[in-house]
Amino acid sequence: MKRTLLIAPAVLLAFSLAGCTGGVQVSPAASPAANPAPAPPASSPDAAANTADRVLAQAEEGQDLGNGRPIVSYDGLMVRRRVVIAVHTGLDADVAGIRKRLDTAAAARGTALSAISPDVLEPTVLQQMVPEVIVALPSTATPDDGRTIVRAVTEEDTGKLGVKNFYVLPVLVHDLRFSVAAADPAATSAAVDREGIVSDALGNYSTVARGGQLSISYTGPLLGDDIVGSVRAGISRQAHVPTADVGVGPRSASGTGVNMATEPPWEAEQLEGQAIHPHTE
Repeated sequence: MKRTLLIAPAVLLAFSLAGCTGGVQVSPAASPAANPAPAPPASSPDAAANTADRVLAQAEEGQDLGNGRPIVSYDGLMVRRRVVIAVHTGLDADVAGIRKRLDTAAAARGTALSAISPDVLEPTVLQQMVPEVIVALPSTATPDDGRTIVRAVTEEDTGKLGVKNFYVLPVLVHDLRFSVAAADPAATSAAVDREGIVSDALGNYSTVARGGQLSISYTGPLLGDDIVGSVRAGISRQAHVPTADVGVGPRSASGTGVNMATEPPWEAEQLEGQAIHPHTE
């Protein structure tokens, strides 16, 4: 996999009802920072705290409102295209009610929606709208599937729930599985959770601890190589193994991945005029 840095106006194309319709586990080394500052010894009381601060700083750098994507060489099947429904709401919106309407409409069509971080949206989109409700469709879903669900919801009085606009958006997500051999994977998992560095970097993740192995799965905003490296280091520290022994691979070996080296840059596009409006009666 090739490492690439794409610096371009970063924004995802929004789809409206009238809009366009448009495996093998790997462990690449994380990119070292240029001229890194000396780190405290691993046995230092300040080591864990300093590492946590570093992870948070890297996360903020990768998710801020700049115009560039993070450096992503963990790609291929580890990066997927997903469709999300983002809901722009008023301050007093019934968020739970809106989510229930979406889930009901999706279930009627044999689809399950999952919560996902708004940070999967590109910075220019977030500068225009930060959704109070955002859900991801399954990996096999298309923008048309998303529009069908939204069309069903807009036939109801969702405007009374505080919905201003719906958007159906294509996004790129990281779909990763970190794995490490451990004599007591359950204890290792608990130690990782207590330290908090992995949760600081990933936000939501799921774990499986059995058969002498701990697996941590993540689906969410693209992670820069430095953040992936920090997660590997955090896991390895609690497993008492070298960082290189923490594998990083795709959650699934099926489907189609994304080569970030050939992914075209995004061009800034305004959301204005692309909204799917709810009914108010």
